[in-house]
Amino acid sequence: DFQVTAIQTTPEATQTVLAELSSIFGFFPLDVTLIDGVISRLLDQLSSIPILVGILSLSAAAVIMANTVALATLERRRQIGILKAIGLKRRKVLMVMLLENGMISLTGALLGIGLSVLGVGLMSIFGLEDLILIPASAQPVAVLLVVVAVMIAGIATLFSARLALNERVLNVLRYE
Repeated sequence: DFQVTAIQTTPEATQTVLAELSSIFGFFPLDVTLIDGVISRLLDQLSSIPILVGILSLSAAAVIMANTVALATLERRRQIGILKAIGLKRRKVLMVMLLENGMISLTGALLGIGLSVLGVGLMSIFGLEDLILIPASAQPVAVLLVVVAVMIAGIATLFSARLALNERVLNVLRYE
């Protein structure tokens, strides 16, 4: 026969209780605070994995967004040359490009967050009785992600547009 008994004591009396119980024949006292501490540390370390995956995903998205903006800008050199040829200054052309890419990144960020809200809402409907769209603790993160997406598009536009805006109009339109 094997029997497990749990005893809860104050932290000050733990050593005394363990000593008294171990003096009784057939008793094997075990202090579970050590096991609890190990499990708590393990769970704390595992909880950082989703944060790490999120940071890596955001970094990959930033690189992909910057690459897409840079390629789109280089492919639009002809349109940039035409805008400069009809009299728009470099600054106005840059503002148009910043506005376009900012609107596209804002739309993409809102669409991504909207799809995640839809997914969380569907999971909360099927798993819980209450509908949870965006938890209150995640709302600042969602806003921050939208701002970061727009900033990445703006920075990528500034760096990639510099080459296209500095090119002479005659060079761009030479083969048209």
